[in-house]
Amino acid sequence: MNDLIVKHLQQRAPLMTDLPIGSRTYERRALLLDDDDANRMLLSIALDMAQLPFVEARNGEEALELFQTNAFAFAFLDIDLPDISGIEVARRIRAQDQGIALIMCSANDDPLTLSEAIAVDCDLFFVKPFQLDALLNTVKMLDRAALRANPRILIVDNTQRPRWENRLNTLPSA
Repeated sequence: MNDLIVKHLQQRAPLMTDLPIGSRTYERRALLLDDDDANRMLLSIALDMAQLPFVEARNGEEALELFQTNAFAFAFLDIDLPDISGIEVARRIRAQDQGIALIMCSANDDPLTLSEAIAVDCDLFFVKPFQLDALLNTVKMLDRAALRANPRILIVDNTQRPRWENRLNTLPSA
């Protein structure tokens, strides 16, 4: 499974020359949103090991405040939150920033949840509980531009079988 994830993340996308002038400058930094202390700790360990700086938020409102005052390349967003849904947080972030890579994290990978994540243009979907080796390998390979340009969204779950979904804004390959 890890070889498939690495292959997916290494796919190089064409240079993004259509970004508007004055668009955000992407620092290799992440926003980490999860209301569960254990999940936040596991993600923070993975980000530390990948030497990816990050800030943590415990709820959606806190994450949106951090987003407004910081530049991020990645946002790891839990979906089920006590205040507002991670899907809504993703929607608001995406409305302001088309370049940030949105990584949704949830124990709920039912078709409705996945379709909502795809509808807000997420770039990667982690199913909890996290598989530590897959999480570490994926975080080490993160490339914001490649994730954003990829026509498919990688779904990483605990079954050792990653799967892909097409983005809504792309046509299926022939």
